[in-house]
Amino acid sequence: MDLKKEEGVSLEEDAKKKQLDSFDKKLQDFESQLNPSKKQDHSQSYEGDNDLWKFVLRSGVELFSAFLVGVMIGYGLDYWLSTRPLFIIIFSILGMGAGVLNVWRIVKPGDIKSK
Repeated sequence: MDLKKEEGVSLEEDAKKKQLDSFDKKLQDFESQLNPSKKQDHSQSYEGDNDLWKFVLRSGVELFSAFLVGVMIGYGLDYWLSTRPLFIIIFSILGMGAGVLNVWRIVKPGDIKSK
């Protein structure tokens, strides 16, 4: 009786696998019809994902490091001049502005030409 159950499960798994393989083939055919110039290569899609992660990571590092430098400069000036919150606030705002400017330069919106 257990053998029949195992065979039934195995047959069900095979049927599901064939159905998924058929679906994958249909999906690839449809994608090739949408983009005939591009051949679908899944290794290329992983490279695109890596580029996106690199961009996101670099943008985050640019924002955080500029903010951190601004806070450190502000803290140093506040410590030196004995004016506690004033320069930390000013330089943290300037640091965030510098970080946004750096990310803006990474994106390069000036390369987009409007007609």
